[in-house]
Amino acid sequence: MILYFLAVWAHIFVVCFWVGAMFFSDPQSTRFFSRMVEKIGGTGWFAHAVLWPTGFYMLYQRGVSPADLFTSDLISTRWGQVLWLKILLVLTLVGFQVAVGHKPSKLIFGYVIIAFIIVGLSVALVRPVVM
Repeated sequence: MILYFLAVWAHIFVVCFWVGAMFFSDPQSTRFFSRMVEKIGGTGWFAHAVLWPTGFYMLYQRGVSPADLFTSDLISTRWGQVLWLKILLVLTLVGFQVAVGHKPSKLIFGYVIIAFIIVGLSVALVRPVVM
């Protein structure tokens, strides 16, 4: 139970840090946060390195294995459909990370919108309304 709690908090913290870096990272700034983000080349890959394992662990704790993701039993449910929408949007962010990464791009606005949609879908998944 404690490990699940820590996974949830790590997941939430990294999402907040990542979205915060999208909004508040400034290459011209001398503030600590901006310098740190610039020094490590952005936060996207580090965020993925935490979010994927914690996400799969949280799914496992809910009784969903990686193999279960592809079963019609899961996909036919509303919860499974919302989960798959979230996964597809996260894969879109991975594609953005590969194509653009930390370089300046007008695509960042779409990236931020997708990130917020993912957060909204995540909330819908943990609320009983979706079930």
